[in-house]
Amino acid sequence: MASLMVGVVAYDPKVVLIWEIIRDYAKEKKFDLDYVLFSNYETQVQALLDKKVDLAWNTNVAWLRTKKRAPFAEALLMRDSDVDFTSMFIAHEDSNIQTLEDLKNKRVCFGSGDSAQAFILPAYYLKEQGLEPNRDYTMNRVDSDLGKHGDTGRSEYDILEKLKNNEYDAIALATSTWMRMIELGLSGSSLRPFYKSRGYSHCNFTNITPNASYVNEFVEFMLGMDTQRSDITKMMEMEALSKWVKTGEYELQGYNELEQAMEWLNLF
Repeated sequence: MASLMVGVVAYDPKVVLIWEIIRDYAKEKKFDLDYVLFSNYETQVQALLDKKVDLAWNTNVAWLRTKKRAPFAEALLMRDSDVDFTSMFIAHEDSNIQTLEDLKNKRVCFGSGDSAQAFILPAYYLKEQGLEPNRDYTMNRVDSDLGKHGDTGRSEYDILEKLKNNEYDAIALATSTWMRMIELGLSGSSLRPFYKSRGYSHCNFTNITPNASYVNEFVEFMLGMDTQRSDITKMMEMEALSKWVKTGEYELQGYNELEQAMEWLNLF
């Protein structure tokens, strides 16, 4: 039998290190696994649909686009950090912005147009409050990492600088990105979050072949990783998780809101 092929997007050099560790570990455990790198999620989704790969490590946007074209697709596993993922809005400390409603007639900047965390969902949250883009507020976006679905976080760092330079009144980004900015000392003392979203689901391993024999083997292999080993610990740190979790009904419901937002923005 040929190796189980997993599609992954190379949004950062560390992706190769992550998957070399996983592949080496699989070889040691007599599990025949390999990976294929893609430059963007659109290509990866198509490769999965064409069955050029068996599984894909997808963002939430890539998952929903796959699900639209292959209704029988299933989400197998997530990182624990993919459960209850959240976004934030950030404003100037001295501004009078305290709620989403306060963004009426303000200048708001979002991250890349294919980023669930930095654009799609935050824009939808404003719509829920009755604020339509370029009618009730001025909407701008920085599309600096299209195709990566916000994985690089680059657009979020770009809009942070624009907020610092007073080009905008508020920006939207992932809570995890904001926490990294704080750790790196980039958040600045003049900025503050004023809104944190409800939780939603992020990445998952996607399968489109019903009843495939390799699915259970793959799930068991990933869940059975020895987290006490230094190489696995290193991989998990780079991949920003403490454990893999099976995707259940709760996690699948976490995609519902994003699907509605993508429909609204015609992103299918």
